[in-house]
Amino acid sequence: MGCMAKTLANRKNTIKKTFLSEAYLPVVYEPNLSEVNNDDLISWFEKNQKEWRRDLETYGAILLRGFPLETANDFQTLLFATKEKLGEFYLGTSPRDQVVKHVFTASELPPHYPIMQHAEMSFLDNPPKLLFFFAETVSSFGGETPLTDLRQIYKELNPNIISKIKKFGIRYRRKYDGPSNTARFSMWKTKRWDEMFGTTDLIEVNKISKKNRFDLEWFGKDSLIINNHQSGFRNHLKTGVTAWHNHVQTFHVDSAVFEVWNIFKKQKTLRSLGVALLLTALTFIKKFSGSKNFDVHVTYGNGDEFTKNEIKEISDLFWKHMIANPWQKGDLLIIDNYSVSHGRLPFSGDRRILVSWSE
Repeated sequence: MGCMAKTLANRKNTIKKTFLSEAYLPVVYEPNLSEVNNDDLISWFEKNQKEWRRDLETYGAILLRGFPLETANDFQTLLFATKEKLGEFYLGTSPRDQVVKHVFTASELPPHYPIMQHAEMSFLDNPPKLLFFFAETVSSFGGETPLTDLRQIYKELNPNIISKIKKFGIRYRRKYDGPSNTARFSMWKTKRWDEMFGTTDLIEVNKISKKNRFDLEWFGKDSLIINNHQSGFRNHLKTGVTAWHNHVQTFHVDSAVFEVWNIFKKQKTLRSLGVALLLTALTFIKKFSGSKNFDVHVTYGNGDEFTKNEIKEISDLFWKHMIANPWQKGDLLIIDNYSVSHGRLPFSGDRRILVSWSE
């Protein structure tokens, strides 16, 4: 999709601002001069903190496109210019590899594996404030990082679902294999608990869990169940605007089935059809085992199950508002994690998207 004709006026010469669609998500920063080097871009970010932060609060995401960013070190240097407190400890579910101190691969999940819309680590008391993605290598097909405005989801979702979450909150239940299982991920579990906590020291695991209000249940040789409770919504730290902020559309057993069929409708490939058919069959079988045996699960805070129709309604609303623009090599995407969700569409070919976040 081409850029809109409308261009935002800006007071500096380094960048111009445009949009990729009428959804105004994200706002795009491009070079305003024939030659802009990385030092110019870094200087602009350092000197115009109020401007780019205001854009981020307004639109929810900023895409830097057309600048000479090439490596993980280029990416990290720009991160330092934001003056954010960058994170190093990742308590999320997706397997990642560290590239440099504050930069990781976004996900090591297989190309066919869809990553549904989510606010990063929304199941924590203090999730990341900002996310940063950098397109080092772009896939030949698919692989977009779709965005959805979580403020809009909150506004439009069925008020009965909103009311019940307000009353009871959200309860999460996640199962993790331990170090004795050498597999890095399976269809249902994404990584082991020692990878998530970054240690096999049980004293340290308990310390981290207590800080994050995780209730731990050990079973088998070294497997772990983590239970915790969250509100389901969050008010933005600066604007105070309320947004949908949970992993219901990610962790519920029915969510993935709705997701893969929507992906098939979008991508129309034999692989996406095969994944949809296989996952539908496997999920149908898995549900006979009961929710206590699911590897990840989410309910209302009082233990009531989300109905299949509720999950479909949530999924449909996300897909209604989802924006999926192809990556270009060297793109850098900044996301306000309290306002906008992200995911990953299946892809073909080499793809390497790097990520960082601020605490």
